Amino acid sequence: MSRPIKSLVGRRVLFCGLPWKSVLLIPICSCAAAPAFAGDAVQTDYIPSPDIVIPTPDAVTPYVGYGISYDSNLLRLPSAASAQTAGIGSNLSDFTRSALFGLTVDKTFSQQHLTANLNAAKVDYDRFSQLDHIDKNAALNWNWHAGQQFQGNVGTSYTQGLTPFINFHLLERNLRTTEKFYADGSWLLGPSWRLRGGLVHSKLWYDLASQQPGNNTQNQEELGVDYLASSGSTIGLQLRHTRADYPNPELNGATAVLNGYSQDELKAKIDWLLTGKTTLHFLGGWVSRKQDEFSSRNFSGINTRVSADWLATGKIAVSVAGWREIGAIDDVSVVYSLNHGASIGSSWQYSEQVQLVAQYRYIERNFNQSSELGAAYPNDTLRDMALSLVYNPTRKWRIQLSGTRSTQTLQNASGGYVSNGVMLTTRYTF
Repeated sequence: MSRPIKSLVGRRVLFCGLPWKSVLLIPICSCAAAPAFAGDAVQTDYIPSPDIVIPTPDAVTPYVGYGISYDSNLLRLPSAASAQTAGIGSNLSDFTRSALFGLTVDKTFSQQHLTANLNAAKVDYDRFSQLDHIDKNAALNWNWHAGQQFQGNVGTSYTQGLTPFINFHLLERNLRTTEKFYADGSWLLGPSWRLRGGLVHSKLWYDLASQQPGNNTQNQEELGVDYLASSGSTIGLQLRHTRADYPNPELNGATAVLNGYSQDELKAKIDWLLTGKTTLHFLGGWVSRKQDEFSSRNFSGINTRVSADWLATGKIAVSVAGWREIGAIDDVSVVYSLNHGASIGSSWQYSEQVQLVAQYRYIERNFNQSSELGAAYPNDTLRDMALSLVYNPTRKWRIQLSGTRSTQTLQNASGGYVSNGVMLTTRYTF
């Protein structure tokens, strides 16, 4: 059970990681570790950059796609010797092929805007055929309006796909399914102030019996207020409460551990239009997490994420980001890690048909705070990089070639991994 950091093992849509108001722009292939800011010029949280489906306005649009990828270390194992110990031989690599069919819907009724995206992909492996599966994805969003002062979104999403292997290294088909239901709204109080609120209910579960202690449900409530400057910048304050329940206890030796928790956040949110070409984003403040059991795992401290988008020229865009925040871990015997990270991405629109995208991400994960029960998981450093070439022969046809490298270095422990990959995907929209 692993949060996706980088994976070439499947083609799926990660709806739950997208901002609510960006749910219309759905990546066919995404490898997100965390939600990107809605205003990012280059999506540095996706390694490699995702294939985005933009619905045709007021139309029902089918699309098809095909992809082939090579991963030099599919299971993210430390070495060929560890692969032999696992009984899979000394060859760590595999080729993956996927065939995709999808459908987007975009309809406008007066002020109301309804969108949907459904797709399924058959994913096959050359060597590790026991991992063959079908990815299933669906998303529906209603962007509602009531006059000029009230608007928001109501929607749902469903996704099922193979769990990436960043922490789960067994050659078993570990399918992960997520469901999400959400509703949000905002009230414009004159030209300068806005009140907003939202509710999210999500559910995650695994098919593999050994991983079902990671099954969980989460309920999240958020309230916020924003000041809308005449320049287009916004400054806001938001409160968020999250309740997470894990119905299946985790066995830590002879101890059964319930990993449920409650989390409260008070954060400032700033989107500052510094110049006509530069935008700064800030989201940060106090976070308090209390575990249902074992108070030694509690967390209380500052979480911060800062990013900047710079349109250097009419053809070159750059995004940088840095963060210090706790991250949820579903697939190890600890509950979370304290992450320090940075990323940079740049895109060059060489011509109307050709784009080049370069990305790099660095993350340090510290598990000390939440590993008090003796189930030690070593602190590590993750590095991911990708170079992607996007070619659009026609308005409806897209081809993307990406080269990737992902590494994990363990601190004060042996292990980690190195993985190099190549991915070629194509998609045609009718």
